Amino acid sequence: MESTQLASASANMKLPAILGSLQSDGHTVSISNDNVEADISLSDVGAELLGQVLHKCDGKTAFGAIMDSVPEVSRTRIHEALSALVDTGLMIDRAPPEARTGLDVLLEIEDLTNRLLYETLYKNVFWQNCKAATSHEDMPRNVMYGLVIENYHLLFRESYFDAPVLSYVGNTKARLAMNAFFAEENGHDELLLKSLNHIGLSRDELFDSRPLPQTMALINALAYWAHNDPIFFFTTLGVLEGKDIQEDSFIAAAERIGMDDDFVKPVKTHSNLNLGGQHGNLTRQIFQNMPVIDDETIRRLRAQTYLFIELYDAFFRGIWEHYSVADKLLRPTATL
Repeated sequence: MESTQLASASANMKLPAILGSLQSDGHTVSISNDNVEADISLSDVGAELLGQVLHKCDGKTAFGAIMDSVPEVSRTRIHEALSALVDTGLMIDRAPPEARTGLDVLLEIEDLTNRLLYETLYKNVFWQNCKAATSHEDMPRNVMYGLVIENYHLLFRESYFDAPVLSYVGNTKARLAMNAFFAEENGHDELLLKSLNHIGLSRDELFDSRPLPQTMALINALAYWAHNDPIFFFTTLGVLEGKDIQEDSFIAAAERIGMDDDFVKPVKTHSNLNLGGQHGNLTRQIFQNMPVIDDETIRRLRAQTYLFIELYDAFFRGIWEHYSVADKLLRPTATL
């Protein structure tokens, strides 16, 4: 690690604390604990002054105050010495992590999510055509069928990404809210199956068919986050369940262009169940019960939001790109 990087690492420390005992022979300062031992010496800083600096690293004295107490020692050299100790595990920062309330963090993530949705998803070819459609020339039947097919694949595999968080131990109220949601959501794929049965697709045919790659990418990403980063997974639920949506644009388009009622009604029932059950508010319900979220987690949530929206955008683009030109609705596994 270069010295500039070392300086940055130690400068970020607020309450540095030595993890071990200090000794000095007049030339070198030694630090040791049960696991590590290190000799610290700086060519232009005597052991006495270096010892003064290190003795003040007690986890109670602010980093700035430590440096101010020995003005004769170069701050750059102090940076280097303390950063080396951080790297060896002989020093930590006792300062509590910066944190904010769960709901405050979620509101920030929602702002970012909404901006990204308006920049990408709402401008993609599927939703632009869906909102403007007045006939099947604007929105081909196969694309309408394709959305229901891919959503069926998604809901059929919902346990892949919901089940891992049903035992979430981080917060009891969040766990209970997620379990209540899962109980309500379970079986919604059967509603979409009724629509698909109407156009001649059977349960067995759907089971023996493949989702689009974009659909599986979204499913696999959600499953990964549910297993490895449940807090981020919770942020995706509002988007997936239609947070802030007053009218389902797909249903409106289907009715506008004259899709069969027997195809539309089960899809509309599913949409109304989500709206009536306020599933879009699930994320807020979970986060308002999280007292604090630390800064490192907040940075991770922001970074992963970009990937989630990219995957969600690709899901709808993939439906248009495939079903608008496909001569068959299903992709049988037998063709693998």
